[in-house]
Amino acid sequence: MLTQKSADWLRLALTPGIGARRGKSLLARFRTPGAILEASLDKLSEVENIGRGVAKKIVEGRQRVDLGRQIKLIEKNKVTLIPLDSEFYPASLKSIIDPPLLLFVKGEILPQDFFSIAMVGTRRASLYGRIMSENLSRELAEKGFTVVSGGARGIDTFSHQSALKANGRTLAVLGCGLDIVYPPENKKLFGEIEGKGAVISEFPLTTRPDKGNFPARNRIISGLSLGVVVIEAPHKSGALITVTHANEQGREVFSVPGRADSFVSKGTNQLLREGAKLVESADDIIEELEPILINKLKEFKASQTQPEALGVKESLSLESGLDDKSENRLYGLITRQAVTLDELIGKANMDVSRVSGILLNLQVRKLIRQLPGKQFVRIV
Repeated sequence: MLTQKSADWLRLALTPGIGARRGKSLLARFRTPGAILEASLDKLSEVENIGRGVAKKIVEGRQRVDLGRQIKLIEKNKVTLIPLDSEFYPASLKSIIDPPLLLFVKGEILPQDFFSIAMVGTRRASLYGRIMSENLSRELAEKGFTVVSGGARGIDTFSHQSALKANGRTLAVLGCGLDIVYPPENKKLFGEIEGKGAVISEFPLTTRPDKGNFPARNRIISGLSLGVVVIEAPHKSGALITVTHANEQGREVFSVPGRADSFVSKGTNQLLREGAKLVESADDIIEELEPILINKLKEFKASQTQPEALGVKESLSLESGLDDKSENRLYGLITRQAVTLDELIGKANMDVSRVSGILLNLQVRKLIRQLPGKQFVRIV
């Protein structure tokens, strides 16, 4: 059963005429969803960017919300609700100008997903696009990053699948309700993502995958991420909409160069001409993000006080200095002789996510480097 607070957030998200930006303005004025839902027409009209016409729509719309039906579907589909004021709401997403009021989630969003990279591109990917998306996603997952994409055909699907094969985490952001499988052939994939990440939507259950939903969905993909990598994209592409959001949100934009005569490379090559960072491997991404990663690692360390909830068993601790016993132990196992990831996991007696997080930290600080085949050596 939902708490009254969760029910209020759900009802607010279901009310026509509000949306992310207006909802943010209303919350700044009334503080809680319950107060917004009880506010009079006159009080709502006084809020900036609302006005009497919108206020009337809100008052009329909130009376028609079928809350009971949504609650039944949420329970049936085992969906978790994460409202904007929750300590489990992703911090990077909360920082954008128009964060969703409520996230519908299947699976888990973990603290380590703070370190995410978005992989986006065309649904009509070439063989080259598939290879690059798989290689980059695998490399990023092996280095401890969470791969974020949109669950669509093509580049999105290849990126999710490759992250999972590397035993990494991945988040899929959908443009429909979580009770609708779109595209239908990804039903099995979404089930796998729930076990090693999360399937996320801001849209209530039963929402169809209408064309207009996807530009809004794309701002969440970039908002969850430290940077956005575009692999293949024509001139008119949803991936380029994600880039627009990334630029507005202050996220880094990366582009994989493509063939000059390829239709699906027109957008990516144009991004490079406009100043996007050229990417050939995950190391290119990490090198560019190094200053951001160091600051984020410090912020992340300071934020690790969250209690267990949403299935979070143990928070990943990424230290900014070698003052953590686990980090010291792992670093001590890495010498100038290459050692594999599996060997490190066995010798350190830590789980793969913990080891991957520490390895990422050590790489960012240029204490170790990764070799092909998931091998690591100390930098002298």
